[in-house]
Amino acid sequence: MVMDKKKKIISITVLAVGLIALVAGAVFLIMKLTAAPGVADGEYLVSAGEWVMDSGDCTGEDCGRVVWKFTEIGKGTLTTNAHENDYDFAWAIEDGKLIMQTKWLYEIDNQYDYVLNQEDGILTLTAGESKYRFASRQE
Repeated sequence: MVMDKKKKIISITVLAVGLIALVAGAVFLIMKLTAAPGVADGEYLVSAGEWVMDSGDCTGEDCGRVVWKFTEIGKGTLTTNAHENDYDFAWAIEDGKLIMQTKWLYEIDNQYDYVLNQEDGILTLTAGESKYRFASRQE
């Protein structure tokens, strides 16, 4: 008789824990399905203003000299000398890569693996062994 009572208590406890887990899972599913969609990477690049190259400890006079501005989807301008000269570029995002074609003195084609942290406004590009970090700057 005592064993039957213990089995009943264990069964009810397991059922209660299962129901709590089921309700919690349903709540998280509903929250995920009703959450506002995030901004696409391309749209964020355009809306974030200028992207300034930053080594993380940038304090010298060269800070802020390399600036990219994604003016619209597929187009932008860049400078390497604090806007003494601006150059146009075309860009696209394909398969996790940022592809850029810059109209400098001649056309330059670059392809970067990218990580875009929209929360902190940081764009990190990698090409081979080279790594570049850009921070967004609202105008």
